[in-house]
Amino acid sequence: MEQDKAHKATSPDKYNIVMPETTDRVLCLRIEKTISPEGYTENFLPRLQAMIDKHGGIRLLVHFKEHKGWEAEAALMDMAGTLEFGPKVIRFAMVNPPKKDMLRHNVNKSMVAGETRIFATEELADALQWVGA
Repeated sequence: MEQDKAHKATSPDKYNIVMPETTDRVLCLRIEKTISPEGYTENFLPRLQAMIDKHGGIRLLVHFKEHKGWEAEAALMDMAGTLEFGPKVIRFAMVNPPKKDMLRHNVNKSMVAGETRIFATEELADALQWVGA
């Protein structure tokens, strides 16, 4: 029973999808699940850190396909992460962001150094091109 709990806590089913368009300089995520602390710390943060280590900055695209919200701990981690990583953002593309995430972004935008653009779902190709330019 304890082993099942441990597996569930670190299981990749807690992760949102790293899109195939991701490169070593652009991280592209498709959000289809609730954002969990495990997904944030085990899937997202290591990729950001690798990008910073290699390129000195972050290019991020987040496609909110079927966003189901945030687990409370992950939302708090994201707020702290914005303070730490916001100055390293070069470009941030948000595709189809829900209203709640737009509110979060508006509160945090002064901590994000780079440019942010919002795209509709049908503009995904434009968002990919822009974030990688």
